[in-house]
Amino acid sequence: MAAALQINIYPLTHQHQFHSKPISKHSPKWPTIRCAAAAAAATPSSSRHYTITLLPGDGIGPEVISVAKTALQLAGSLEGIEFGFKEMPMGGAALDLTGVPLPEETLSTAQQSDAVLLGAIGGYKWDNNEKHLKPETGLLQLRKGLKVFANLRPASVLPQWKLLL
Repeated sequence: MAAALQINIYPLTHQHQFHSKPISKHSPKWPTIRCAAAAAAATPSSSRHYTITLLPGDGIGPEVISVAKTALQLAGSLEGIEFGFKEMPMGGAALDLTGVPLPEETLSTAQQSDAVLLGAIGGYKWDNNEKHLKPETGLLQLRKGLKVFANLRPASVLPQWKLLL
């Protein structure tokens, strides 16, 4: 039920020539954008619409989420997938707006969406807050509300580094 999408960013078209190099001298591959969508490959185009809750958060989070949103829109347009985005406050940004790190409306929106894209949470501005008013508390509440428990980070080891393990 999951379809993978890979976009090679070199060359895109004859009009858009990027003069970049492969990722490393050991890798002949060009940089790619990869994302996964919860849809079967044979899913009709009409039902390939997904709602994503954007939680930019704090610090560099809004900038990163903005770029990720653009990348998803590009990937979706190339594959006939339509994304609807709902941006909601969380973390320190939510504390400043509402007084709580995870407003009920944000959690409800996240629970009803197909995916959640989360930016950075926290910052020095909120370091001296009481425990229940720290931005990171919102992250724990979000995980509980979405029934997720792990912060998985996919990683792979390059062949030349396997000798060191």
